Amino acid sequence: MSQPHFALVAPCFNEGQVAVRFLEELEQVLARLPQRFTIVMVDDSSTDDTLSLLEAYRTKAANVSLRVISLAYNLGHQEAIYQGLLFAGTLDAQRYIVMDSDGEDDPGAIAELVGITDSSIVLVARGKRSESIGFQLGYWFYKRIFKIIAGRSISFGNYSMIDRRVLEAVLDRSFVHYAAFLSRQRAPQRIIVRDRRPRIDGHSKMSFRSLSIHAFRSLIEYSEEVLSIFLRGFIYLALIFLLCFIAIVFIKLFTTMAIPGWASVLSVSLFNSMLLCLGFFAIGLLLVNTAQRRERAGRHLYRTTGPTS
Repeated sequence: MSQPHFALVAPCFNEGQVAVRFLEELEQVLARLPQRFTIVMVDDSSTDDTLSLLEAYRTKAANVSLRVISLAYNLGHQEAIYQGLLFAGTLDAQRYIVMDSDGEDDPGAIAELVGITDSSIVLVARGKRSESIGFQLGYWFYKRIFKIIAGRSISFGNYSMIDRRVLEAVLDRSFVHYAAFLSRQRAPQRIIVRDRRPRIDGHSKMSFRSLSIHAFRSLIEYSEEVLSIFLRGFIYLALIFLLCFIAIVFIKLFTTMAIPGWASVLSVSLFNSMLLCLGFFAIGLLLVNTAQRRERAGRHLYRTTGPTS
């Protein structure tokens, strides 16, 4: 009986020697395992020597092969993951692992991942982190906001393993934030914990700005929940506006407390607040539309390159 086959997708952009060192460490880990592995390195149209270094790399372990694909143009980290999974879907693998290629995801977790067979999705939660205090504080706030909106915690990133059924959902619907997309799937899930390591070259590419954009994309995956919050806010403000308007009319017509001009100013202010809330509601609708209209789903934007090993 042949050993199970795992496809491992790792996107990279301008990593250079970091990508080579990542492959060397990853191969050492995989060589000690009995399963078969195909590493799919996704070059996101790098402008340095990353692609040539990947094409020149040769695996040494008998159970490990390498496939390199190059994207037509720079599409970003999340799209690179999608294109890598799109290619991995053409392989005969039964399970699919996604991880970053900068060394922050611990390859040692794979030994535990491949032994889990009772869950369609296995997420690798991040334990200790090596980023700055400011970054960690921003990440803490992001997780709290995400939990308020989505109703669930997100303590994990791209590092995960899915089965063929979940892969089909990924390829059919696509995503803008892979981790948040997986957290929404109604499939058996398990979480394991591994500390987040420093980058191989010693400095992280994730800035506070990058974190902010990444957080916004995760909320797009929960656009229905965001829309629900805006809708509730609109309803509450509409009720407050109605009550205040009734109070203004009562004071104006039936009491001597009214000050000239105050009723008009307050009414206009309340009306403007209501319009702002309505605007947020419209933005929520646009978010839903963005989430539902994934025109790139299923589009091959890569080419296979170089010899396979």
